[in-house]
Amino acid sequence: MALTEDCVPADAVLLVGEITAPHTAVIDRVLKPHVYAAAGIEWYLLADQETLALHLYQLEDARYVRRSTTRVGEVLELTEPVRATIRPEDLVP
Repeated sequence: MALTEDCVPADAVLLVGEITAPHTAVIDRVLKPHVYAAAGIEWYLLADQETLALHLYQLEDARYVRRSTTRVGEVLELTEPVRATIRPEDLVP
């Protein structure tokens, strides 16, 4: 699979991330997670623009279960499905 493709098959996605926006918050928090769960994407990371919190979810029994919440001043250390260190305050200019 080329990284230049516009559409990536769901079974190739390790983690999907969303950044909430005031005008799309309901879609980002309700509709999209439902679609991602139905597609079988195991991990979902939601970055909340208002609070700067990161919410990490894992698919369990066809729905997402929150595994962690990381707030400003804290660090999210991912070891699966990818290795990453994320500080919420680093995500804003």
